[in-house]
Amino acid sequence: MIFIRDYEETLKRLGTEYFIHNLQSVPNLMSWVRDNGKDLGEPHHPMKLVAADNSLTMIMQSEIDDESLNDVIRNLGLRWSIKDNSADINKKLDDTTKRLVYCFLKEYARTLRNVGGDELLEDQWVFDEMDDLGFFKE
Repeated sequence: MIFIRDYEETLKRLGTEYFIHNLQSVPNLMSWVRDNGKDLGEPHHPMKLVAADNSLTMIMQSEIDDESLNDVIRNLGLRWSIKDNSADINKKLDDTTKRLVYCFLKEYARTLRNVGGDELLEDQWVFDEMDDLGFFKE
């Protein structure tokens, strides 16, 4: 089980970088989404970016099942194989911090003009940002 509070510092820094100043954790994101009339980009995605009152809030599941996060990365790997069938996404996103950062930035990428709406463009944008932020430095 992954506890989002254990990664709060990293996620807050990301939020500051991308003007997402409100981070909110909920016990069940699927219930929150349903109760608030929102939808998830992927069924097991542990985060949802919402805008309200000229402010962005990242809603995050407070406890994430390891297998759910693995499903998100597995789906990414399937999509990415269209672009690069030799890439090893599990090796690229080789720890929980990187996987959560991917999820956070993926939600943000969905809102970007000329990127949002195209899964591969969103994924490429996320990888570029993660590289720029130093997550892929050896």
